[in-house]
Amino acid sequence: MKIPFLLVSLLIALPVLAQETTDLVPEIVVSEKSESDLRLKKYEINRVETLRPKAIEKKQAQTFAQAIDNEKGIDTQTSCAFCGAKRVTINGLKGEHTTILIDGLPLHSTVSGFYGVEAIPLGGVDSIDIYRGAGAALTVPESIGGAINIVTREIVANEREFDLSLAHDGQKNVSALATRKLSENTGLLFGVQYGEMIPLDLDKNGVAELPRQTTASALAKVSHRLNETDEISFRVSYGRLKTIGGTMTKTELDGVVPAVARFDDFQDRDVRKKFIGDGRKITDNVKLDRFEVAAIYRRQLNEDSSLKLSLGGASQDQRAIYSHGYDYDNLDRLWVALAEYQRALNDSHLLTLGLDSKNQDMDSTSDSLYRQRGLAQDDLRYRSLGGFVQDTWLIDDANELSMVLRVDQIKTSWLDLDKTLDRSVIAPRIFYKHTHDEVLTSRLGLGIGYRSPLTLFESMHGTDHEGFLIEIDRLETAQSFTYSLAGQRIDDFFEAGVHVTRLEDMAYGVDQALIAAPTLFRNVDEAYTLSAYDLSYGRRLTPHWTLEGILEIFDFPAGYKEKLPVAAVEKRLSFTSDLEWGAWTLSQRLNVVGERDLSAYGYDDHYNIIFLDEDVSSPTFEEIFPESQKRQKSPTYFTLDLTFNRTLTESLSLGLSVLNVFDYTQTGAGDSPTTWHLHGKEYHLDNFHIWGPLRGRQFFVSLKGLF
Repeated sequence: MKIPFLLVSLLIALPVLAQETTDLVPEIVVSEKSESDLRLKKYEINRVETLRPKAIEKKQAQTFAQAIDNEKGIDTQTSCAFCGAKRVTINGLKGEHTTILIDGLPLHSTVSGFYGVEAIPLGGVDSIDIYRGAGAALTVPESIGGAINIVTREIVANEREFDLSLAHDGQKNVSALATRKLSENTGLLFGVQYGEMIPLDLDKNGVAELPRQTTASALAKVSHRLNETDEISFRVSYGRLKTIGGTMTKTELDGVVPAVARFDDFQDRDVRKKFIGDGRKITDNVKLDRFEVAAIYRRQLNEDSSLKLSLGGASQDQRAIYSHGYDYDNLDRLWVALAEYQRALNDSHLLTLGLDSKNQDMDSTSDSLYRQRGLAQDDLRYRSLGGFVQDTWLIDDANELSMVLRVDQIKTSWLDLDKTLDRSVIAPRIFYKHTHDEVLTSRLGLGIGYRSPLTLFESMHGTDHEGFLIEIDRLETAQSFTYSLAGQRIDDFFEAGVHVTRLEDMAYGVDQALIAAPTLFRNVDEAYTLSAYDLSYGRRLTPHWTLEGILEIFDFPAGYKEKLPVAAVEKRLSFTSDLEWGAWTLSQRLNVVGERDLSAYGYDDHYNIIFLDEDVSSPTFEEIFPESQKRQKSPTYFTLDLTFNRTLTESLSLGLSVLNVFDYTQTGAGDSPTTWHLHGKEYHLDNFHIWGPLRGRQFFVSLKGLF
């Protein structure tokens, strides 16, 4: 499996690149969408990469994190194999640097980013739009890494659909969706989903490498056109997540287990061998209920101007018991409002004015941490008020320019820690498009992103039992530069892109376990420059067969790597093929991930065996010590997914999928995520030594009906 990454890339890419190019296929080029709600197609300048429902179905995705994984510029990371926490990153930036919107409203934050992304309903999703970099995000608040907008379906006809998916290992997903036109002006959408994923223990040591997880969601949406100029839509959703991690059983904890896993809970103190202790010591329980509500009102003032008002709120209730010997619950409430006015000044200028606000209250409780140990709570209050002005300028037939100036006032207060961060930020953003000729187009994006750090979810996720302190005195900011050159013809397309981000004042947790002091949450004094490069090529070989290859390289500075929660992808090649063969559709996706030095990410503190004092004083210790360390270099590996779809009738289709065909996992390669983490002078049991796939081969059968 240790195949040189560039050699693999070349072997796969050359047959595609060698094809003679004639004309480009619109079906496989990334889409473009306008920032404008004025419905003036000539103002479609902005660059968006769009994920459609069919692509989500091929992945057999139950959650948003699974749906977005391995898309260009995106890395979905499992940062804890016990609790199942997920982080969705853009261009290598941290998960908390990704702004997630639903129908244009930023209803998620760092607090919800750990578990709440698993509770986003996928039923009723029309597209997932990815904006890479602050320049591409334009008017979207924050957006240090960029933004992801989940767009719900418009109600245009009476439709009913259901989707049932079953895997050989017991994983299941069932969803149903119905849209109905109650009248010419009124439409209703309703969707439900239920999914279940089973835990894994591939090395049979009694510790699960992936948790048991169940998800359930419901979505309702009503749209109504009041008259020729006014329309309103209302959406409400509910999502539920339940996770049982660490153990293979379905048994939930009825309370905190004060004793944490020790060296004598494993045979020979080795996490690769049998766990012989109390199973409750390695159990994480996480429950989450999330409600969202949103209303959008649009009014066409005249043929040149429009008004859009948006209101939204979310309430997320988390209850958790962690294997580190403590409980932690929080209630996170968030409200957002947006007012946007657009006016076409003339045939070449579209002016947009906007005001937005975001209020967030998070209150936490913990019997173990707060009542018994007396540690300070991480309750917070977040307030932001912003405004922006945007001019989209059609300079001539070959040149288009969108210029945005955002101004925000942001205040974050940590109540128990008696700390407040009150700052203003000015964020200019520019997106420029130049059409060289009928084939080639250049796009350039420049912009500033920003955000206020929030809570202990970022400061080592509460794994420091001494609590934490906050010395944050600056907002995080980033200067973003993106450039892409794309060529499009009837039967092929290519794109080369570069994304550079200079990240300043990044917040991180300073581990002070050696002096038995709380984790210190502070700003980094140095700036980090992160770069992402990608090259993609796609071709329609026949009217029914298309191929696409994407090569990505991410370059991170050493100081940035050591502060990440898990190792990031540094080199990746993906190769997809779609073939229509009569009633059959055959799809294939190959992902190749290059080798990495894991020690750069802090993995040099990860061990298979706990060492006691007598081990350290032994004359053979120097020989034993490096052998006990977890793997410090990940190999180049690849995964292959195959999907077969057969049309049975006009309304029914049957799907067969094999994910991870060659059954490659890091546990199968001899390096499970379970680790003794050297924390100060003590070893803690953790499940975050993650660098590769944790779930092996799966066989799926699915049935989809459209009526």
